[in-house]
Parts: sequence; C-alpha cells; structure tokens
Amino acid sequence: MLVPVRWTLRALSSITMAVVLLTLVGVYGALASVPIGLLALTPTWIVIGVSVLVVAGTTALGLGWAARRFIPGAKREIRFTATIFAGLVGVVVGTWAWSVLAWPLLRYDPVSATGLRFFPDVVGRYESVTLRRLPGIELTELEFYSAWPLRLILVLFVANMVIATVRRIEFTFKNIGVLTVHAGIVVISLGSVYYQALKQEGDTILLAGARTAEGVARAPAQDVFYDATRVVVWARQLGAENSGGGSGWEQRRVKGLPRYNSYWVGAGLPERDDALLSDAFGVDSDDVADGGRDLSIDVPARSGDAAIDSDIGIRVVGYAPYAELRADVKLYSRDEFRVAFRGVQPRPVRDVEVSFPSEHEGQTERPVLRLTLTPDEPVQRVKAAPGFALEMTRGMNPSRWSDLTTPTPPGASDVLVVEIPKAGVRVVIPAAEGQAYTIGRTGWEVAVRRFLPEPPFPIITAGYEDATSSVAILRITEPEGTTYDRWVYSRFPEITQDVFAAAGGGRPTRRDAGPSIRVGYLDVLDGLDVHVEETTTADNIDPRWRMAVRQPDGSVRTFDSIKPGASVDDVFPGIGIAIREGWFHGEGIERPIEIAPENRETRFIGTHDMAKVALEVSVVTSTGEPKWSDVIWVPFTRYMGLSTETLREIGLPDGRAVALAFGRLRRTFPGFALRLVDFEMVAYDHRGAPRDYQSRVEVVPTPQSLRSFDAYERIAKLNAPLRAPFVWDDGRSWLSNATLRATSGLDPDQYKISQAGWDQAGWQESQAMADQGIISEPFARFTIMQVGNNPGIHVIAVGGVMMGIGIPWAFYLKPWLLRREKARLAAKAARDRTASG
Repeated sequence: MLVPVRWTLRALSSITMAVVLLTLVGVYGALASVPIGLLALTPTWIVIGVSVLVVAGTTALGLGWAARRFIPGAKREIRFTATIFAGLVGVVVGTWAWSVLAWPLLRYDPVSATGLRFFPDVVGRYESVTLRRLPGIELTELEFYSAWPLRLILVLFVANMVIATVRRIEFTFKNIGVLTVHAGIVVISLGSVYYQALKQEGDTILLAGARTAEGVARAPAQDVFYDATRVVVWARQLGAENSGGGSGWEQRRVKGLPRYNSYWVGAGLPERDDALLSDAFGVDSDDVADGGRDLSIDVPARSGDAAIDSDIGIRVVGYAPYAELRADVKLYSRDEFRVAFRGVQPRPVRDVEVSFPSEHEGQTERPVLRLTLTPDEPVQRVKAAPGFALEMTRGMNPSRWSDLTTPTPPGASDVLVVEIPKAGVRVVIPAAEGQAYTIGRTGWEVAVRRFLPEPPFPIITAGYEDATSSVAILRITEPEGTTYDRWVYSRFPEITQDVFAAAGGGRPTRRDAGPSIRVGYLDVLDGLDVHVEETTTADNIDPRWRMAVRQPDGSVRTFDSIKPGASVDDVFPGIGIAIREGWFHGEGIERPIEIAPENRETRFIGTHDMAKVALEVSVVTSTGEPKWSDVIWVPFTRYMGLSTETLREIGLPDGRAVALAFGRLRRTFPGFALRLVDFEMVAYDHRGAPRDYQSRVEVVPTPQSLRSFDAYERIAKLNAPLRAPFVWDDGRSWLSNATLRATSGLDPDQYKISQAGWDQAGWQESQAMADQGIISEPFARFTIMQVGNNPGIHVIAVGGVMMGIGIPWAFYLKPWLLRREKARLAAKAARDRTASG
C-alpha cells in the first residue's frame, strides 16, 4: 500500500530530478528571450560543427600517426612532442581545408536558397519571434514568467529540495552550510511563486490643478491606476432606461486576448466582394493576413455589476495588433436592407461615370472617372477637383434649383441671387467684396464683407461635420435699419445663419436665416460645376435624375428625366456623364488596416496601444438563443475618461444603444489617493535637455482606508520612488518602522510609485510663454506615475542572503571542520594504541 508513496518520495528526492528541473528552468528562460528562428538554427549549426570536427580531427589524427611512423626510433619524449605538434598542425590544416572546400557549399544563401539550413521557412518566419509571441500563447515577458508551467517547475523543485534535504542530509553542525543553501533555494523559489502570483504593474496619470486668474486650483486626487497587462471591455448602456442596475461604465475583464498576431480581421465585414464601397470601386483595400485564425472570447459581466441589460451579450471575435481604423461603407441591396434594418431611412449610394476626351488622336476608348456619392450626406455628396465639381442631392429646395439654373454674367466669379418674397423681387448680382447693393425699392441693402473659399471655422452643425463649402459673409440692412451678418454657404444653403452682434461686446447670437429676405450664393468655378438632383419615389423605386451643368462662361445646360445607366453625352464638348443606380443603402463602418511591420514602432508592439478589437454585440432571447448581433471595431483607450475619440457606439434594433471602449483594467488604490502638488523639470543647463524631472505628490487617505494615517507629501523622481500607503515615519520608533517596513514587503497592497512621464509639450509651450513674460513660470498639465508592487521581494532577498552565508560555510568551513575532526580522531587513535602497548 505504501509502495507508491515510497516511489514518489524516492523520485522527489533524487538528484537527477533536481538536475532535470534546473535544466527546465534554464530552458524556460531561454524560450522567453531567444527567438524561435535562432533555436531552429541549432540542428544546422550542430551538423556544421560536427563536419568541422570530423575534418579537423581526421587530418590531425592522420598527421599525428604519420609523425610517429616517421621517427620510430626516437626517444619517447620526442615522439610524443612530434605527435602533438603534428596533431595541432593537422587541426589548422583541416580547418583551413574545410573553410575552402566545404564551407562555400554549406553556407546558406537566402536569395538563392542554396546551402545547408534545416527548417529554412521556420528560421525566416520567426527570425525575431520568441515562443511567448506565437499564436495561441501571446504573453508578455511578465505573464510568461508568471505562467503555470514555471510555477509547477518551481513547486516541484521546492518539494525536491525539501525531501532530499530531510532524507539525504544529516542535521549536524558541520552541515549547517549545506542546509542553509538548500533552505535559501527553497525560500527563493517560494518567494518567486508568491511574487509572480501577486505582482502588479501599471501607471496612472495625475492632472495638475486648473490655472485661473486667482491662482492654481487644488489638483484632483486620483485613486485608481491602470494595469500594464490586463485588459477590459468598458460598456455602458445609452438611451432607454436599462434594468442592469446603473447608467455608468462597467469594466469586463477579457482573458486570453492576443497581443502579437492578427485574428479574423474580416470580422463584421461582408462576405460579398462588392459589398464594401472600397472593394466595389476597385480601391486597394489593404487586406491584412490573419492566417485564417478565428477568435471567440466571451466578455461576461461580473456578478452584480452589470450596467447594461442582461439580454445584451458582448464577445471578442477579432483582433488586429497594430492597425488603424479606416472609414468605409457597407453596401446593401433593397432586399438585404429590408432584412437587416427596421424603421431606418435608407441612405442610397450612387455611382457616376464621367468620360473625358481621348488623349491621343484616333483612340476610341475614352478615359473614365468613376465617382461614388451619397446624396443624403453633405460630406459625401460632393466630389471636386481642379476644373471640375459634381454634386448629387435629393430633396433639394426649389429655390436652390432655381438659383443653380440661373445664368450668370460672363466673367463674374461671385454671384448673389437675392429675393424679397413679399415684394416679389428677385435680382441677380455679380458681387464684389466691400460693395453694398440696394435691392430695388424694397429698402433692403446687402453689403459684401468677404467671400471665402472655405469657412474660417469648422462647420459644427449636426450632420455637416467635416463638410466644407465656399461662404459669403454679408451685412444685411432691413428697411427699418436693423443690421446683422448673414453667412451663406454655396453648397449648403440650408444651414445659412444670421449673426447678431451682442451688446457690450459679448457673445453674438445666431439664428436660422430669416424668411423676409433670401440670399443664394453662386461660387462660379473656373471649370464645370455639375449638379445632379435625384427625383424618386418615397421607397426609392424607379429613380430618375435631373442635371444642371454650369459652364465657365456663366451659361447653364439642364437635362431632365435621366434614367439609370443612361449616358448624357456632351454635357460639355467631349465630356459625358452616366448615372448608375448604385446601391439601395450604405451604412458607414470602420475596418482595420494593418500597418506594415517595417513601419511599426517597437515600443508599441505587444502593448495593445495600436491594437483594434472586433466586439460582437448580440441580443439573446430568454432561452439564450441569439436573435440579433452586429460587430464593431473598437480602438484602444489608454486612460479611460480623458477623451471620447476612442469610444464607439452601436445601436440595437429596439432603440437601445451601447457605448463601448477597449482599454486596460482599472484598479483602485487600497485606501489612499494621489494628488499632484507640483512638477519640476531639471535641465542640464538653462534650456537644455531634461536631466531629471520630479513630481511632488500628496498621499491622502480615502474613506475606504483600513489604515489610519495622515496625508503626507513626497517627491517622486526617476530613481527615487515614493511608497504608499506605508512610509517611514520619524514619529514612530525605529523598531516599529522596521517591523512595518518588513511586513509591508509581503503586502500586495503596498505600492512603489515612480516618475514615468510628463507633459513635455505643455511644458515647452508654457516655457515659451514664460520667456515672453506672459506667465511667471512654466508648468506641466499632467504627469504620469509608474505604479507597481513587489510582494515577497524581501523573501527572495532573504533566500539570497541564506545562500550567501551557506556557500562559504559548505565550501570552506565544513572542510576545515572535517579536517579538524579527522585530526582529532587520529590523535585519539594514537593515544589509544600507546596506552594499549
């Protein structure tokens, strides 16, 4: 019955097992840092090394044998010396012969793939890739050393050391050194396991106080930091009230997320080749290679911490480690749209072909420019190039169509069309900056302040963001004397506004353009200006188009009832336009485009900073069956809450919406918070490079603190971190401080906080302002603090000290003790012999 126990104890106490386990530790460390390609070269170099040894050894043996035969009658010493000398010459000659005859044949040429190399594909593919970066592993160095295989090896090694020590080493005074060494190794191993299990690394950003005329406000306290390796999906429900129990953000831990390799970068993209706008028009889509790898990681909410409804599920289905998100349009036919959408107004996408005169005489095939336009989106409804512009709209106001079809005087570059509806007056004015124009006998006056090719400020009207248009800034004077400015956009007259100056120089007020006077602005191009208006039924069946072609001389040609596919030839000499029906609906999406490996910054590889994840949001029934799902790509957020640019929203068919973010796990400091008091950059000279930078940080207790301590300030430098929550306090006794310092070394909630980054751009800007006398001194808007703990590091140090004490004892003191014991026993034996004689 005890045989298995005896076998186990014998195996765990064997020296062979200790050697094997130590070898595995060395191999594990090599796999963490040595590239797979370099390891794959091992068989090749073994064969090459053996070939060198065979040739050099054979030559050496041959010359040595010949030397002995050449001087058979010589003395033994001479023959030995001659043999050794001949052998050395043989080694040199053999190595030289190998390098001349064999090495040119064995040397591998990657261009022609000739020579000796085992596993050349593996060597080339994984030349700089370590084991931990392979698909299916995907671990950082810290995670790799904290993984279960190394922990298992260390636990077995500890068991081996303990059992072998008890079974094989006698507990005597002379063996204290060996026992101490073994105990030190056990302590180091156990401390390493403890350290790896509880180790945390991350950073936090501390914001400076706001600067006002009264001075610098107190900076906000920061009680959280972000983990360096663990990642989460942030989720928050928008719109209708949710039953999940809250309206704030929740973080959902993502386990097993890749870091270095791509996984299903086509997630959320259509399977049809022509279902993306970029693919449909032959645009290079920069396909990324994911090796056919799929990804499926459920992202469940923590118990009692759901901020979204329980029927909404989140799953990671794709990952791009180093990519940028590119805007694209997902295209739907009428039938596909009716299946995928409910209660959504379709946004059609149209295809327009513009043919130009042949460049060479006798050439029959005319060059064609293919344009895609989205009539309902201001940014995408206009395509412009020098000498040519084409705009496609739907539901155009009749007054604008009337303006577009109005001929203008030859040579006029800016034309105003002014209407006074009540008076029935409509005038066409070739206008110039600085001129004022009286509108008939109505009493209205229009003065031109400026004509601009684009707005002086970005358009912020909802739906018109990123759109641009030439604009006329006019001063309108009403008959009763009221004056105001009117901003008239040539492309978007629907967002024309009146601006009234506020009394006392305050903020001006705005309103939609008043109906008493209407002003249209025609920016006459130096080329063709084509306007296409879609006239269609409510359900977008049987579309038709009309076209107004404004020519450089001010004349206008119009074309009515254009059918899909019909070509309108000679809209201008040699130029034809054909309008295709295109697609029933285009849905804007984002898709990842991987950055070429040679263009990637090393500091971002494996950090998720440039990564994008595909999140599948689904709605399931009460039985768990999915009834709707969609995929959205989300970029990485380094510090949650500082910016909204990396947040994404996805709408559900029932009107609910979910906001999503992908970032690092946010941890809370245990009972304390950090506040930035001051920051200083120390330069090598008055304006030189930074020699050091330091932050004065206040550590304050929070209401959740289990430790009672007063707030204190410390300076954190590059090489002088602060520690919290325990800190050496001169108000306590030395013994109390030392005891708390030792116990805090085992506490995973004891953190070391060091300077890691700072607002260098803000400091330089404020330094320039300080040099000009605008402000008194430069300042930084934030500082970044590295956060980490070292639980058990003192245990590992104690183990090292024990080994440092035990090794000299075992190698020097123990032999002296044994010699003294041997001498004592020899003397006693001599005395015994004398006495007996």
